[in-house]
Amino acid sequence: MKVKRFLFTALCCSGMAAYATPKPNVLLIYADDMGYGEIQRFHPEASKVPTPHLNQLCDEGMMFTDAHTSASVCTPSRYALLTGRYNWRSRHQSGVSKGGQPCLIAPDRMTLASLFKEQGYRTSMFGKWHLDFQYQIPEGAKKMKTKRELWYYGAPVGTVIPDGPVSRGFDYYLGFHHSSSMSSVIENDKVIEYLSTIKMMGRLTDAVVHSFDEFAKGEQEQPFFVYFPINSPHKPVVPREDWKGRGGIDDPYTEFVAQTDDAIGQILTALERNGLKENTIVLFGTDNGCHLPADTFLEFGHEVSGPFRDKKASIYEGGHHIPFIVRWPGVVAAGSTNDRLICMSDLFATFAEYFAVELGDDTAEDSISFLPLLKDADSKAQRESIVHHDFKGRFAIREGEWKLILRPDDNMKEATGAEARFQLYNVKEDIAETDNLANEYPEKVDILVALLKKQVADGRTTPGAVQKNDANVDIWKNNVVSKKKKNR
Repeated sequence: MKVKRFLFTALCCSGMAAYATPKPNVLLIYADDMGYGEIQRFHPEASKVPTPHLNQLCDEGMMFTDAHTSASVCTPSRYALLTGRYNWRSRHQSGVSKGGQPCLIAPDRMTLASLFKEQGYRTSMFGKWHLDFQYQIPEGAKKMKTKRELWYYGAPVGTVIPDGPVSRGFDYYLGFHHSSSMSSVIENDKVIEYLSTIKMMGRLTDAVVHSFDEFAKGEQEQPFFVYFPINSPHKPVVPREDWKGRGGIDDPYTEFVAQTDDAIGQILTALERNGLKENTIVLFGTDNGCHLPADTFLEFGHEVSGPFRDKKASIYEGGHHIPFIVRWPGVVAAGSTNDRLICMSDLFATFAEYFAVELGDDTAEDSISFLPLLKDADSKAQRESIVHHDFKGRFAIREGEWKLILRPDDNMKEATGAEARFQLYNVKEDIAETDNLANEYPEKVDILVALLKKQVADGRTTPGAVQKNDANVDIWKNNVVSKKKKNR
């Protein structure tokens, strides 16, 4: 089969025999709102929450220290992960979805799940969807009255979901739409029960573990792809009572992080117990940064955002710079670290290259394979640039060590020249984004603005035919002064 868009086709096609056979199982874990500084291996100098299982995953795999989500909030980052396409090319231009609208992923768009399904995988998802779907509520159905231990309900029991995960490439789904509707538990395409939010992490973890136990009992002719977008440590912060005092810092949030690590440990143990560890690729990432301010636990020596500025929803590194780990026995060097730039949208092209699948021009338009980096950390494979997006839909673009934010710094009230419109940082030398160099390097500002305009206009950042975005993309909206502010 002809393979296009891949920088290192020879590695995939001629090197297939070097990979484990039969096809490896794949487990993708996506934590919710977990900052870079939460995992001790990523930020040992100021990480006080015990994360022994994620530490072990780092020791057995490869840590990526320059990994990013496409946006700094849930919905857009999940769209890019599952489609390999920047979120702002869709109709979703800012904020997050609330459910009750048509699915953000078009029905004819290939997803990461459908890619695996076409390769003969059994595809399952356990957890948070947050990409919109519609509710077909049965006549006469009523929402259960809210109780103290429950969160907001998305829809009554019996509600049918016509355009959820099982319509977008997944064979099986158990989960909920988003955290504010977590108590409405969905199985496949129907709301089946109400569940206390404090029980959700355990319910999802048990379901994933059970799926591995059942898989091990079968013939195992069909490999699995399991996507586990866990509900934690996003709000509501609801650690179980038995985790009180076990978070390294006396706070429910740190206890919830520690419980999250334990849930991941249970799943990794289930793989090993069932003899599945050696032929299962495990990937761990987060959907964006921590929802708490970066200085929340500084008095205890803990930095939720690591060395980065700000937090979830922000255009700064603390919003989208995440911990990412890949464990692939026999392929990825244990205990290795990689500082190459990657985006979570790149998982699509990475697995497409591994399977030698030809991607159409209208598929995974912003996904760049990092498969060569998994086999050889010193490979020359390189994502050259990445576009960042924040909660309000404001843009930044990174190329190499330079990052341009298309808005002024709110902390610089008297900025003049280019600094009154832009922020330019050398993130290699200034990862905390404190020294705005826009006035010193105006030519770099112009180059990066031109690059962003081109990538928006082309409808893609990979080789191939120009594509249309689903909506008008205005890169300057973050610089527009509102009428309310203008009239003050």
